[in-house]
This record gives sequence, C-alpha cells and structure tokens, in this order.
Amino acid sequence: MPGIANITVEDFQNRIDRFDQSYVADWNRWIAVQPNQRATQFGAVLRRWQACRPNRMRRTREEQLHDEPYLEDLINSSGQYLYALQEFDIRLQTSFTQQASDSLVQLWGIFQNLSYHGRARSGLAGIVGISKAVLLLTEGRVGPAFDSEVRTHLGLRRIENANEWICALQVASLDIHRFEDANRITLQQAAPQQHEGLFSGRIYDMALGPSG
Repeated sequence: MPGIANITVEDFQNRIDRFDQSYVADWNRWIAVQPNQRATQFGAVLRRWQACRPNRMRRTREEQLHDEPYLEDLINSSGQYLYALQEFDIRLQTSFTQQASDSLVQLWGIFQNLSYHGRARSGLAGIVGISKAVLLLTEGRVGPAFDSEVRTHLGLRRIENANEWICALQVASLDIHRFEDANRITLQQAAPQQHEGLFSGRIYDMALGPSG
C-alpha cells in the first residue's frame, strides 16, 4: 500500500475520517491532561495502544509494580530532548538538523526502557512503543507512530535502531512533501477542519493509521 503521495485531498480526508475514533478520544484525553496526571495518562494511553506488546510496560511510581525507573522518570529524562524538538515539523526536510537527530537518538535510548520484561528484544521496547511515546510527548510533532500498518503503507522493513527510525521519519517527510506538491496544499490545509490545528506528525499518523 502507498503512503499519501499519490492520493487526492478528498482521499486524504476520507482516510482521516475513517481513523479509529477510540484513538481520537485517547488523543483528546492526553492533550487535556493535568500536569499531576501526566504520567498516569501517558501509561494508560500507551497500554490501550498496545505500545509494548508482548512485553510488560513500566508503570508509575505510585503503582510500585517494579523497580526504577518509573514512567515519571522516563518522562523527566526526556525533557531536554523534547524541548529541542519544539520546532520540529515532519513536513519539512529542514527539520532534520543535527540537533534534532541527536535528540531523537537520545529519546530512542530513553524509551527503550518503556518496557522492562518480556520475550521480545530482551524485554526492551521497540519502534512501536518508542515512536508512540514520542508522538504523545511531542504532541504530534514527531510522527507517525511506526506500527506494522504504517510501515506497510510506507514499504518499510522492521526498524531496529534510532538511525533507522530517523530514516523512516525522512521517508514520511518525503511522502508528505510529494502529496503537498501534487495537490498544492499543506497537510494542515488538506486535513478535515476539526483536525487542521493538529501538528503534522499527528495528522499524518491518522491518515496512515487504523480504521474504525
């Protein structure tokens, strides 16, 4: 299956309209979360999104279900690297600066520890968990989340490390560029009106993600 490069604006909007509404509800809850509930909601959303399957995902400090680090610790450790990505826009190849790439490498290392036990990857999280965590924490700036459906859309093989993740994001960026160039419209302008205020990575994630 292709990405979005060769589709019309109408097809693009139809894809987003078909996006599973349970994921939309999760996203809205996440964006509206209070600071003192951020780690709890982060964990709840990622578990609903099966981000670490089949491994066990870490929990909050309050739950005390495993040793450190807890979800709060991972979020806190990621702060400076998320800040460095505040201007990141997946639409633009110029977003892939050395600083952005270095920050993505660091985030990969942090969120490998999103899971802590299981038969896959010696208990560590892989691309699905890492990319979904970063999609949430950047509020949709860095996306899509590279689950199997998105990778199939883009013709990508398994993503095993941070450099391959960055390359996959560049593939997504090029796909977006080709769509915008062919239709003479930006991703936000092409999105259904209720979603046009979202960051590009989230809009793109919805266009390639699961249907309801």
